[in-house]
Amino acid sequence: MKKLLALLLALMMVIGASAIAEEEKVTLTAFQYSLENQNVDFNNLWYFQKIEEETGIKVDFRVIKDADWSTQLNLMFASEDLTDMIIGNSVDVEEYGVTQKLLLPLDEYLTPEIMPNYVSRLPLNNAGDSIPASDGKSYFIGYLVAQNVNHEPTWFINTELLEELSLEVPTTIDEYTDVLRAFKDAGIKYPYSASCTDFGPEHIWAQFSSFGVPLNMHLFAFIQEDDTVGFVGDLPGFREACEWLHMLYAEGLMDPESLTQDSNLWANKVNAGEVASFNYLRLINTALTADTIPAFDSMLPPAADGYKVTVPQILEVPKPGAYLTKACKDPVAALKWLDAQLETENMMIAANGKMGEQMIINEEGKYEIINVPENNGLYDIVPVTMGQFFAPGEYYSAIYQMAPHRVERYEDSVAYAEAGVLEYKSFQYLRDLAKMDNEDAIEANNIFTELKKFLQESVIEFIKNGVTDESYAAFVDTAKSIGSERYVELYQEAYDAYLAK
Repeated sequence: MKKLLALLLALMMVIGASAIAEEEKVTLTAFQYSLENQNVDFNNLWYFQKIEEETGIKVDFRVIKDADWSTQLNLMFASEDLTDMIIGNSVDVEEYGVTQKLLLPLDEYLTPEIMPNYVSRLPLNNAGDSIPASDGKSYFIGYLVAQNVNHEPTWFINTELLEELSLEVPTTIDEYTDVLRAFKDAGIKYPYSASCTDFGPEHIWAQFSSFGVPLNMHLFAFIQEDDTVGFVGDLPGFREACEWLHMLYAEGLMDPESLTQDSNLWANKVNAGEVASFNYLRLINTALTADTIPAFDSMLPPAADGYKVTVPQILEVPKPGAYLTKACKDPVAALKWLDAQLETENMMIAANGKMGEQMIINEEGKYEIINVPENNGLYDIVPVTMGQFFAPGEYYSAIYQMAPHRVERYEDSVAYAEAGVLEYKSFQYLRDLAKMDNEDAIEANNIFTELKKFLQESVIEFIKNGVTDESYAAFVDTAKSIGSERYVELYQEAYDAYLAK
């Protein structure tokens, strides 16, 4: 009986100690973004269990798929039944942070004691410059995977076919047009092909660069060399680009479905050997098949007579990784939990998989990927882009052996930079660094939405039916009536304020 009593007392002490430990453990909630094709169980994933063991902080995830994100996020803010954290996707900082104050400013917590990993990397490559909102406060922890790239897209051409036809890689628009004609005569179904996907690197918008127009679907404002902001539709090369594309369309040198097809249909045609020239992100590790890739090589964009090639330039600036809401019960604990994921090895395995299975440390002491599961299988193993990651170029290049597809894109970036074909300053100075207040941002976005629809419709019409003085004058007038001049004014004011800082 004495032994039994002693055993019961010991058991009660263990249970009591466990209960106290559980009470001491901080439990937080997270509004967690998830891709549509991602089926990982965040609440029971080994990775987050590892972070919990290291920090003593438990997180209950409320997982939201991509298609439902905006609706569910707005409903949560409207109810004010807020989770402690919001993770993995964007939130309107000016609206919910600066204006409604439903997001927590983080600046007072960004210290070496609370976030040693994150704070030590913020100054590298000026990575933290784009994070503060219009009020100067930081409302999110940045997410950044540096790739040492400076442009999108790259121009590609079938160099095997060029060799067969005894042709050189074209450097001017006239030479490029003649090459496309030669491709057609050689039996190529679509000498040039593109898509109409909004943000796809294979989009037809890329061709405007040859005529000095840095046109992309993210922003129709750009910075000129005198630091004034301009509208792409006002550039003289805009009309000539449309006229040239119409010529390709009329002569059958362009895939006519370039004005309607998505990226999947476009890729199917390239893989079928029906296309000889296109714009794309890179060749390796894309929708292109292994049999397709060897025939193609990158080239510099061909220059139209009288114009300087102007390719949209990209900056490696962080996107939002995580926010804290005003209801966060323990901001210090939340930020320590997030920072634990930014410890170098924790960060690398979250994106690439376990050491020894998907990654190793190579002879140079760098992390190197050795295995990538097929069919997005990695999404079932680790949080991938849903974990925290903050790696500016200076830091990332020191710890990571770039995969071949990253090396390919880096080498193209070096070639484009050396050739001087990049725009004066990236459009991201306007989009990400120069901050508007909420009222101006809403006005600019409303104008952008109308301009985007109008430019898409106008370019398609010009390519199909050609451009006349009358139709182009109507284009210019309509753009102004939509608000192109006010659009430029809003960005000029924001950019001037940025430069003044």
